[in-house]
Amino acid sequence: MKKKIRVILALMLCAVLLSGCGAPMLADSLGSLYSSLFGSGDDEEIPRFSQMVYERPQSTLDDMERRLAKLEKALDKGGPFRAVTNLLDLCYQDYYHFDTMYCLAEIRSCLDMTDEYYAAELSWCQDAYYDLQEMMEDMYYLCGGSTLAARLEKEYFWEGFAGEYADASLSTYNEETMELMHRESSLLAAYRELSTSPTITLRGREVDLYSYLAQANDVEYDSALMAYYRQYNERMSQLYIDLVTTRKALAEKLGFASYEEMAYAYSFDRDYTPEEAGRYIEEIRLQIVPLYKQLDPYAADYPWLEADELYKIVRAGARAMGGDVRDAFDFMSRYELYDVSLSQNKAGKSFQSYLNDYDAPFVFVNPYGDDSDILSFAHEFGHFVDAYVNYNASESIDVAEVFSQAMEYLMLDYAEGSLDAERLENLRQIKWKDTLELYVQQASFAAFERAVFEADPEELNADFLNDLSLQLAIDFGYYDGYSEEYYALSWIDILHFFEQPFYVISYPVSNDIALQIWELEQQERGAGLEKYMQALPRDYDGMIATAEAAGLESPFAPGRIAKVAEDIRVNLGLNAGLQAA
Repeated sequence: MKKKIRVILALMLCAVLLSGCGAPMLADSLGSLYSSLFGSGDDEEIPRFSQMVYERPQSTLDDMERRLAKLEKALDKGGPFRAVTNLLDLCYQDYYHFDTMYCLAEIRSCLDMTDEYYAAELSWCQDAYYDLQEMMEDMYYLCGGSTLAARLEKEYFWEGFAGEYADASLSTYNEETMELMHRESSLLAAYRELSTSPTITLRGREVDLYSYLAQANDVEYDSALMAYYRQYNERMSQLYIDLVTTRKALAEKLGFASYEEMAYAYSFDRDYTPEEAGRYIEEIRLQIVPLYKQLDPYAADYPWLEADELYKIVRAGARAMGGDVRDAFDFMSRYELYDVSLSQNKAGKSFQSYLNDYDAPFVFVNPYGDDSDILSFAHEFGHFVDAYVNYNASESIDVAEVFSQAMEYLMLDYAEGSLDAERLENLRQIKWKDTLELYVQQASFAAFERAVFEADPEELNADFLNDLSLQLAIDFGYYDGYSEEYYALSWIDILHFFEQPFYVISYPVSNDIALQIWELEQQERGAGLEKYMQALPRDYDGMIATAEAAGLESPFAPGRIAKVAEDIRVNLGLNAGLQAA
């Protein structure tokens, strides 16, 4: 429990809502202290998701403010100790209740992006979350500066707590940092408003983009999409530049040399450096991009898949795996803690979130309506299993991604009873094509972010961003040679750039460990699944430590990228020995 408490402040400092593809929300990545402090609800019934009640958590903020006033008085008097710890428990309870409401607002807004009520509630929760974080830090400094600090360190917090929070003048939350955090929140709200229901002008008529695309033929689709990019690129570019500028200013105020360094330390708790990631990106360009250039985009079919069939296929795989995986799926199903329905009003992303009041993960998938959805559902279900088993103690995003991506590979073996041989082999081709694209495209997106944040602020404008996007498409092999404008402008589609800066590198590095689990499964039936379950308990903070404790290699070990490239080459039937340009 102490380890989880300690990580709260570090992760709260970057309060961007993390709910993109495969990503838990940032609030969730703090770990479920609620379970540790107040006990889990394993044996208790919880409401189904549709019955969970959302209320704007203003009263929770008010309650916490009153508790902090009581805490200050109790500490000034030197105790009694039990009264102090009871107040601390209640403060944590307030924190997790606020987080639960925040998550409900996010999920329900994503279920219907045209719902103005939940869009407004989500914006309110995000902005108010900074105030909640400030109160949490106040709580730490009140305790650290009190006469009970040493005892609280020993019996309630963590080793070194009293020294870390002895001096309130070192508080992260001051007038300048709070202004920057609220500015970031406002920019994100503006981004969501701009991207939720875009309209375009076609033949002199304004139309809703998503409704039009849903009915368009191929020619109309391409034309409408390019109209969107042309009409929105300048506004999206300025929003992104403003976010970059704000985040860099915040990193500087917090004493970091760069925002990338701050994101690695605070947002993602990584046990590797930006420099290691930079070398990893270059290895991908040299060893995996040549394979991508050979890829036949039509190597796999994408049969239509109904939501009911999607559910049954993943259920069959989960039950075949058994144990905690089966139990997690049954829990998810029993309380309707998932949504895989097809709707044009859903947010264009997939994610797993966590509802702390109920000790319940939730899976959101925005499906395409074809067999690739099996992998998307498996990915988010992997996050669900992790959160279910560990009460969401996911301090490291990279560790969380290991379990989501490994679940995709395992699902190919354990869902075989629900798919005929031909369809299963086609699904494997979809997965390996997706793996190749993951390494190449996510590495290029990581390179995009690094270049933008390293650029002179005076250089940043729409032309700079568009030129960079096109150049990276060329460098990483996915520029098709003639759609220049598309590859220049389409970077505005990447949600991670706006909402989750420096997240994308997590995908390839964690996929490396997922592939090692898959390799074990191919050597011996059940060996990969056993390794998955061995690594699942949250005994280690970092991805590399988790891998090594399970007897797996670091993604940065010599030869790992070459091994990944060979796995991809063999499974897609590509040629060996080609060199990158």
